[in-house]
Parts: sequence; C-alpha cells; structure tokens
Amino acid sequence: MQRGEPFHGERIVDGDASTLTALLLYKAGSTTAFTLASNERLSITRVTIMNETGGDTALLADSAAAGKYIFEGSLFAQGGIDKDYSDFPYVCTKGVTPKFKGATTNKSTCIVEGFVTRT
Repeated sequence: MQRGEPFHGERIVDGDASTLTALLLYKAGSTTAFTLASNERLSITRVTIMNETGGDTALLADSAAAGKYIFEGSLFAQGGIDKDYSDFPYVCTKGVTPKFKGATTNKSTCIVEGFVTRT
C-alpha cells in the first residue's frame, strides 16, 4: 500500500457533548493546522479517545446523518480506547475532515494518526 504524507488530528471537547466538532489537522513536524483540499484524502491508522468521565463518544468521517462512523461507543469512567487500523486504514471521503463528539459534560480528547494522499 502506498502511503502519503503523515499527519495527526486532534480535538479536545470540554463541556459540550452534543456537538460534532471538526478535528484540527497537522502535517508531520508542523504546529500549524491545515485544511484539507478537495483532492486530499485522509487515511486513519490509529484512533485514541480519552475521557475524564464515562459516556458515549463518536468519531465520524462525515455527518451523523450519513452514518459514516470511524468509532462509536460507550467508554467507562476515566476511560479510553486505542484502536489500531494500520493493517486496514479507515479511508475518509476526499476533502472531508472527521468530526468528534465527546462524552458527557467533562473533557474528552480525540487523537488520530495516519497519512494524507492527493488524487
């Protein structure tokens, strides 16, 4: 499998679990967030989600109505998940930045890793 340019995405949600919030995306070695172009696609190889308290979380590759979940589930109090997709990366639709919904009203953190390809 041909890999593209490495990236990571992150989002911390604090106090509002009802809103889907786009991840901030960073290319390797950069501290400046970038915006995906319409011809760029994210391939996600790892997802890490951590919560201060338990609750339902979701990471979506598109709107909730489209139902394109990368991860959806309930986490235990002060829990987290670490999912490895390196053998079969989750490939997002071109130009789409994943969105994160945290658990309850406390802090939730989502970090994704992978690579960006251009078509």
